Amino acid sequence: MGSLLEMMFVLLGSAILTVQGIKLDIEHQRATMLALEGQNEATLVTAFQGYISDNFGTILTQYTASGNNATITPPTIAQLVAAGSLKQAHKNGPYWGGAYVTTMTMVPSGCTQTAGNCHVAFTMYPTTQLLKGGKPDVAGAAQIALAGSKLTGTSQFGYSNAQSPAQITGINGSFTASNPLGSKAASIMATNGPDTDGNSVYIRRDGSLTWTGDQDVNNVSLRNVNDIKVQTLEASGAVSAASVAATGAVTAGSVAATGAVTAATMTATGTIRGNSVTSATTMQAGNIAVPRAACAPNGLTASNSDGSGQQLTCQYGIWLPTGGRLLRTGYYPVSDGSNVSKPTCPSGGTAIIELSPQGWYVDTTATVNYNAYDYGSYWNIRITDGAGGGISGSAAAGTYCSY
Repeated sequence: MGSLLEMMFVLLGSAILTVQGIKLDIEHQRATMLALEGQNEATLVTAFQGYISDNFGTILTQYTASGNNATITPPTIAQLVAAGSLKQAHKNGPYWGGAYVTTMTMVPSGCTQTAGNCHVAFTMYPTTQLLKGGKPDVAGAAQIALAGSKLTGTSQFGYSNAQSPAQITGINGSFTASNPLGSKAASIMATNGPDTDGNSVYIRRDGSLTWTGDQDVNNVSLRNVNDIKVQTLEASGAVSAASVAATGAVTAGSVAATGAVTAATMTATGTIRGNSVTSATTMQAGNIAVPRAACAPNGLTASNSDGSGQQLTCQYGIWLPTGGRLLRTGYYPVSDGSNVSKPTCPSGGTAIIELSPQGWYVDTTATVNYNAYDYGSYWNIRITDGAGGGISGSAAAGTYCSY
């Protein structure tokens, strides 16, 4: 009798444990389904937001053509797939039935394409609330919203609770919005912002919006750029491009272009190369050249290292003045006893004078001498006869810097 009673207790306990295990298994499967639902909705939300970014120009045209009617026709899920915005596996509706509804609205009210202040406010939500046992499953709705937010990396998902069924509250209180299903608890909704476009903080791929502030790309490279037009260009290293065009200054370690280089001012610590280089104002070559010093290749242009501003070019492997080895600095009429000031020659230059006789009178010595005597800062001109006496005469004195 005792054994039979003991057996009955064992069987009863086993049945209880079995039922409890079944319940736990069902709960586990339900939790998995809720997480998968959140992931599916996040996949669709990401695709819709990518579509907005890629096609903002088209959406803005639709808005303008409608007479600035704020309501925008969103794409269908099939259109997202066709546009390439949705490539992941997905379901077209929640697992408990119904479908997903999407809305797009241009905000803020009265925004214009000209002002560039328009954004797209986006929402997506299931057409039916989440139920469990015929009652709103607020905890399950919270699980779906949390899973969706984790996948998108943002708090874009929210749900309605039993205390405020007419309001959707975002995860971590990120936003509040009216429940699109009315006053129904366990409703789920995703949005990029009820009144603003969450994507507006990103650069539009279609170029439909201009930047409104300075950008810091954190020292990463920009590749495959077709054209850069700037007011001012500053680079700590080399600038290499098919062409460089700036209405302001270009400052770089070096500039290399296969086409034209255009700038108001250009400063480079290295080489400037271009098929043509055009400046709207001036070009300043570096003070690096020393006259008659070796250089390469021929054709380089630089300024004299003494800072005088003299332009030198590389000619036959040495730095020489752009105008040649002999640069005239002045031309003066002189007579016997005249003084001619020496020119100030940039570094490397030697001041010289040349006399060109124009007329004279000579006595019986039959000799005429034209001489310029160096007195440091000037030359003294003498026109003399064979005995060394001054005579009437005239000449033209040309002064030069010789290199």
